[in-house]
Amino acid sequence: MEKDKRRYILNDLMKSDFITDADCKILLKEYEESGESELEILLLSDENLLIANVDKKKTELSFFQEEKSKSMYKRVDHMIFECQKDNSWKLHLIEMKGSVGERKWMDIKGKFRASYLLAKAIAGMLELNITETVMYTTFERVEFKCPDTMPVSRRGFIGGPFVRMQEEWDGNRFGLNFGMRIPFLHIPIQMKRNENGVLVGSLSESDRCRYIL
Repeated sequence: MEKDKRRYILNDLMKSDFITDADCKILLKEYEESGESELEILLLSDENLLIANVDKKKTELSFFQEEKSKSMYKRVDHMIFECQKDNSWKLHLIEMKGSVGERKWMDIKGKFRASYLLAKAIAGMLELNITETVMYTTFERVEFKCPDTMPVSRRGFIGGPFVRMQEEWDGNRFGLNFGMRIPFLHIPIQMKRNENGVLVGSLSESDRCRYIL
């Protein structure tokens, strides 16, 4: 019954190119002014839902506030709902970049927050029980120059704890502001340029560990 309802919503109520079925092997592509990126993902499940190029699809929720500083109308590049047992789903949010600095990292975090809320809304429509969320940023180069004396306005959120950007990036203390700091797992994925100048990388999962290849 649950699967039938979900399938009807996907096939008969949503646009055909919005969410697609995906097996355990997924190739994600992104085109930026700085060049092209390709990320190969190998998941444990053969039953997954993919929203590729989320940022290029019409996903605006007009009841969100429009201040640019809150980034509520920005989206990550790709979103995957990975099916696990008993209608449990793991959410993967993927942002693909060439280089990352302090300003771009703040922008990426805004995309993660807005995209997480969008994913929760979609999961509600499809009755997907999200039990785990992982956020990824692919990159060729990363450099944070922000000093330890970062002003309060540059912290995770006003009144929140001071967290160095490098610690967040490394995944040790990554979190997003939802009125309180909510921790998430962030995994940076190092990309390399191939002979054609395309940034390429891989992500593979095992039952208990994740490997960045």
